[in-house]
Amino acid sequence: MAPDGHLHTIDINEELEAMCRKYFVEAGLGDKITQHIGRGLDIIPQLDEVFDLVFIDADKGNYGNYYDLVWDKVRPGGFLLADNVLFHGDVFDEVSKQSTQAKAMIAFCEKVTADGRAEHLLLTLRDGLLLIRKKD
Repeated sequence: MAPDGHLHTIDINEELEAMCRKYFVEAGLGDKITQHIGRGLDIIPQLDEVFDLVFIDADKGNYGNYYDLVWDKVRPGGFLLADNVLFHGDVFDEVSKQSTQAKAMIAFCEKVTADGRAEHLLLTLRDGLLLIRKKD
């Protein structure tokens, strides 16, 4: 992170807030990290920020919504990283055998692929990481 950088985290699990804060402070980053506790769908619209990088690792059915909510907050040339897009390999199963989450990941990837404002690259590391670059 750049010396003047700042990290925002969003977590729905309030039980983790104190533990995370402890480690942020121990790492000397307490003043560089803002924790938001609650639903991302509620918090993201309230953030008045421009981001260089957004990492999405949340409820799979809402990846497309998170993408839409953060898009205008990402600077041109900035990145979105979407985790778990291969969803345990379930995205390769026959449609009748795919889980709801796998179908959500397929729909999300199709959404990104159809978005002419973005360039994308799928890394097949572990559970799949989709790198998305907002075109200049």
